[in-house]
Amino acid sequence: MIPAIALYATMTVAAAFQEEFAPLAGALAAHNGHGEIWLVGAACAAGSWLHGVTLYGIGQRARTIARRPALQRPLAMIRTHRLKALLGIRFFYGLRLTLPLACGAAGIPFGPFALWTAVSSLVWAAAFSTLGWFAGELGVRLMKDVRHYEVPAGAVLLLLGFAFYLWRRRRLREAELA
Repeated sequence: MIPAIALYATMTVAAAFQEEFAPLAGALAAHNGHGEIWLVGAACAAGSWLHGVTLYGIGQRARTIARRPALQRPLAMIRTHRLKALLGIRFFYGLRLTLPLACGAAGIPFGPFALWTAVSSLVWAAAFSTLGWFAGELGVRLMKDVRHYEVPAGAVLLLLGFAFYLWRRRRLREAELA
């Protein structure tokens, strides 16, 4: 019970900072019997939502940040497509940090922000948790007999790494002599 709770707590925190990695990794863990997939999705959605709400609060309290150049694009998006901006908070790469800040700075009421960000977080977490679950199944099928190849594969990787090291060292010496 404790390890599963640790998994969900980790997914909640990781979803705020590691983004897609959290639901993918959590789903892989659930696929291997270390938790429930729906709880992984719920934990990731909660972490993502809490991250957005925290940034919204910062933006609301520090409205002077609305003058910063980095927030001009998100502010323009909020003015022209408010609902799309709120629903897309988890899906607009490059705007995940600035869009919630801009929502707070723009004075969007907390209720609609919290509701639509929750919907966005749930859809995002469900999509990436499902993807992670199926990636786990595919990985198990592809790597079914991997134990037979672990030692040779490790030896090949070590040899390739050593060859790269020698090649790089030679190139650096040539560059020093030139």
